[in-house]
Amino acid sequence: MEIHSFVLGSMQVSAYVVTNDGETMIVDAPEGSEAIIEFCKGRDLSPQLLVNTHGHVDHIQGNKLLKETWPEMALAIGKADGPMLRSPTRNMSILLGAWLKSPEADLLLAGGDRLSVGSAAFEVLATPGHSPGGISLYSSEGPDGRPVAFTGDALFAGGIGRTDFPGANHKTLIESIKTRLLTLPPETAVYPGHGPATTIAEEAATNPWL
Repeated sequence: MEIHSFVLGSMQVSAYVVTNDGETMIVDAPEGSEAIIEFCKGRDLSPQLLVNTHGHVDHIQGNKLLKETWPEMALAIGKADGPMLRSPTRNMSILLGAWLKSPEADLLLAGGDRLSVGSAAFEVLATPGHSPGGISLYSSEGPDGRPVAFTGDALFAGGIGRTDFPGANHKTLIESIKTRLLTLPPETAVYPGHGPATTIAEEAATNPWL
């Protein structure tokens, strides 16, 4: 497995391209997703799956462009965040003076669902709190043999997602992190929706919000 990181757009969103056994998954689609297209085409990759970790504008802004580029690619998001894709109010693009309507999801995900990238299996972890349907993705075997988790805007290096947005809930987010993320193996590499990568052990020991 290979994981390629991109920091894109005015909100510095971290997006990821995951490749394994000739298959490709994209995690989140920020403003500036042209860079993801250029990278994939340069490597002759045709992604089969685009997963939005949640439905806020900064993580879905490139959905339309990516779906137009690869029409057969499935777009997936947590079930409770599905309505945000088509609603500028719910996805908060209206606050940026935009009126963003993403394509609808092809897959609505729930905790316990499994996604495949070649022989690699990713478990969907329900991590609401920053948004009603926020999800994380976990695989027991990452690029260097360590487990890996994509945590969206639930857990950051030294921080957690904001909970002052409509549909957010601080108590729910803390519960999500403590019961579904901090219970992962300590060596798990964490790839968040903003900022640098970290590990579960590091966040369990030092994250001031936890």
